[in-house]
Parts: sequence; structure tokens; C-alpha cells
Amino acid sequence: MFSRSSIRTTVENLQAILNALPSPILIKDRNHQIVVANQAACEFLGVPQSELVGSSDEQLPEEQRAVFWEIDDHVFQTGERSENEEVVTDARGEVHVMVTRKRLIQLETDEGNEPFILAILSDVTKIREAEARAVYLAEHDPLTGLSNRNQLIQKLIDAINLSKRNGAKVGLLLLDLDGFKQVNDRYGHAVGDELLRVVARRLSTHIRIVDSVARIGGDEFCIVQVGLQQPAGAFTLAERLVSALEQPIVVGEIQASVSASIGIALFPDDASSEDELYRNSDMALYAVKKSGGSGYLRFDHPADSHEEAQWNIEKDLRGAITRGEISLVYQPLRATEDSRIVGYEALARWDHPEKGAIPPEVFVPVAETTGIIRRLGNWILKAACRDAATWPEDVRVSVNVSSTQLEDGQLVETIENALEISGLSPSRLELEIKESALIGQTDRIGQTFSALKKLGIRLALDDFGAGSSSISSIQRLPFDRIKIDRSFVSSLASDARSVAIVRAILAIGKELNLSVTAEGVENEGQLVALRHMGCPELQGYLLGRPAPLPNADDQSEPAQLRDTGSQPET
Repeated sequence: MFSRSSIRTTVENLQAILNALPSPILIKDRNHQIVVANQAACEFLGVPQSELVGSSDEQLPEEQRAVFWEIDDHVFQTGERSENEEVVTDARGEVHVMVTRKRLIQLETDEGNEPFILAILSDVTKIREAEARAVYLAEHDPLTGLSNRNQLIQKLIDAINLSKRNGAKVGLLLLDLDGFKQVNDRYGHAVGDELLRVVARRLSTHIRIVDSVARIGGDEFCIVQVGLQQPAGAFTLAERLVSALEQPIVVGEIQASVSASIGIALFPDDASSEDELYRNSDMALYAVKKSGGSGYLRFDHPADSHEEAQWNIEKDLRGAITRGEISLVYQPLRATEDSRIVGYEALARWDHPEKGAIPPEVFVPVAETTGIIRRLGNWILKAACRDAATWPEDVRVSVNVSSTQLEDGQLVETIENALEISGLSPSRLELEIKESALIGQTDRIGQTFSALKKLGIRLALDDFGAGSSSISSIQRLPFDRIKIDRSFVSSLASDARSVAIVRAILAIGKELNLSVTAEGVENEGQLVALRHMGCPELQGYLLGRPAPLPNADDQSEPAQLRDTGSQPET
């Protein structure tokens, strides 16, 4: 019979080397008896070497011991190497994931060469935890813990495949929070993040375990509903969610209010694939937002292509800035007296990769009605300030600002940031506000105007005379410039009343110490008439078309200003 003492000399020679190794190492005989154990193995199992050597895995739970012995027997019988991953509890009660590699070795004993098992244990707990964390993050939203877009798409595909087999309908509910941006802007991102967590918890409490809810973007959530009578199931859930999110959300000492807009689409009634189902629920959501939000609608095939075209524009526009599809062109403003360029108006252009150039009159209204104008307008402000900083000091840049931006509590901060980054003097930035943007003016807009004037920003009232409140606007608000609406300029040659109105506007500007610009100058007749009336500044195709980043050092005079007998530019 094998005696441990018969190989003592060999063990003693190896022990110092084995003890220096960080991984637990054991050598076992055919009877599962441990004949060699290094220091790392003793520490891991919590057994002194004097007790561990000679034992037969008694320190392990019975089920775990049985697994180890079965693997040992297999190695002895076949001579094959084994590599197994097991969950092992150490002496401190901590659970580890261990990879155990076992192989046969031959050791010389009193009875001759005998087979033994060499077992090397590697602790891969941290590796497996990191892998599990990576898998989790790949499938979950780190802020709310909900599924993310990737996992949602897979669950939606699975639900649709199941539907094709059993005929059960699939409901997709796309939810967007109304008023979230205002909460985020007013109270900060920390409050906004906590609000999203609260929303996630509320959504989770209202869905069944077989359904799925995911956060797929900023304040947008999505729910996959399976195994219910539809559309009743989707409508019932949508009503519960709208009601749940109408309740105030308390974050610390702040009570915030949001609401939910929900678009619904069903498979296979409304779509034949997961992409189409998502697209159509998004179209339904668009319809809810367009009608004022806080409610739900099921997808309805549009009666004409206009509504779908508007939706397509919105979806493409949301990513256009990130994709670098938006650019700026600049139209010059010239002093009538000497034709020198005194400024440029920044105008956005959209070059769609598939549809080509999309006119501003098409995409700007969509941006304004959907709220995209905030992000688009902020990008324009920053880009225009950056470009203008490279021009001569006496050339200003004019940027159009919407009513949505004026109501946004972040506008002043955005402008301060744009000026700081670009180094542009505040006096060289002019904001153009259309009269229509001032209808129903709120206290916030008045406060925004005051803050902008304190910064030294110039303000211009665009399309002056086209609305019903032009005079009261320049009386109440601190404008520096008025821009005569192009409708009066276009009819100067044919309408005596337009001439009289333009003269009156110029007189008002002079009396109130406001600069005046006539826009839409497109022919020599208009140019001559405006010059004769003493309009100080002109803008229009005749004087310069919108073009990419200009060379503001080029003060060359258009031919029309030099020779009034030439043909107008076409």
C-alpha cells in the first residue's frame, strides 16, 4: 500500500516551489487522498497543511465532493486532462468561481512509479463578474436598470416569431415624457435622472411579468405586450400608464410634473415586421405629440402622404446634426451708403444623404412644432459664433431665434457658452426674432430679453409690419433693429401704400433710434427706391445670395450697386 512518507523527500523538494505559487495546487492519489497541498490551497480551504495533507476533501460539502471525485475517477481511468469550472465556497464562506485543471502525473514511490492527479485551481470570480457586468450593460440601461434598445429589439423579434406560430397579437407601446426637458432644464440633470428612475419604477409596476419595458433614449420608453386581446389590452395599459405618470413626482424637496404621450401599433394588424411595427408606433406617437400630448393613439394609416412625409422629416432631422448633415450659409447685409458688408445672417441648410437638399421652409416648421428647434438652434448659435470670430471686428453675425428657444431657460447660458468658446464679442452677435414669436409673450421671454441685453447682445425684430403687434413689440421690448418685411419691399414699384408704409417704418426707426434693414431686395427698382428713401441697410439676392463660410475681408461691391442700369441677378 502506498505510504505518504515514502515520497517525503520528493515532497520536501517541491514544497518550497509550490508554496511560492499564488494558485491553489493539490496532488491526490487514487483514493482521493491529498498527498501534497501548497500554501495557497491551505489558505483557500482554511485548513492547516498538517490537516489538509492526508484528507480526502472532507472540508468540501458532500455534493461538491462527489463532483470532484467523479472527475478524479474519470482522469484516472482515461488519462485525459480535464478542465472544469465550479462554484466553490472558501473557508470564509465567500463564494468563488474556480477553474480546476487536472492531469495525470507519475511520481516515484516505494512501490515504483504511481499515477497521481495534479490539480491546479484558478480563481476566475472577478473575470466572470466583469463578463456578467458587460453582458448586463449590453442589454440594460445603466440609469434605470430597464432593458435597453438592444434587448428590446431581441424581445420584440422573439414575440413576433411566437406570434407567427400561435397567432397571438403583439402590442408595441412607445412612450415619450411631456415636460421632461423643462424639468431637466429648471432643476438640473440630477433631478432629471432621478425622475427617470421613478418613471421606470412606475412603468414596471404596471406591466405583467411576460411583458417587457425598456428605456430606449433620453425620455423615451417602449413596452412589448404579448398574449392579450388587442387592441383592448394595449389601450387599457396605455390608460393606466398615462394616469400613473400624471401623479406628481417628488425628488427631494422638489415636486415635478410630467405626462405621457403613447403611440401604439399591433402585430400583425398594423405591421408585418419588427421594423415596421416600431416605425408605425412612432408615427402614432408623433400624432399624439402633434395634438398636444398627454394621451395615446393607435397607429392609423395616413389618408395621404403629407403626414407620413412630415414624420419622416422629423425622424431624419433628429439625427441630422449628429451625422453632420446640417451646415450654415451666410447672406450678407450691406450698408446702403457705401455697399460695404456690415454683417451676415446665418441660415441653416440640410443636405440629406438620400433626398438631397431639403429647403428650410420644409424642415424648420417641423423642428419648431416638435421641439427639435432647441437642439438645432443651439447648434446654429455655436457654429455661427465660431465662424464669425474669424471675420473682421466690424462685421456682425445675425442668428434667428424661435419662440421655443426664447421660452427655454437655457438660451442665455447657451449663448454665454458659445461666446466664451468662440471668443466672439457679444456686441457682434445679433438675434433675430420674428414678430410671431412674441405672440402671447410670457414673463420668461421678457426676462430672457433683459438677460441678453445685459450680456451686450443685439436684438432685431424680423418681418416688421407683417403682424398686428409690431408697434407694441418695439415699445415694450429692447430691440436694437427692425427688419422691414419683404412683402412691403417686393411691392414698392407697384403699390403706393407699400412706399408709404416703408417711409413710416423708417421714420419710426429714426425717432426711436432703431437701426432699420430692408430684406428681400431682389431687383434694381427696389434698390433705387430704398436708397432714395434713405433706408440705411439692405439685404437680398440682388446684394448677395446665401453662401458657405464667407471671406468677410472681401468687400467687393455688387455690380448692381455700381451700375443701376444693368440687369438684375437671376
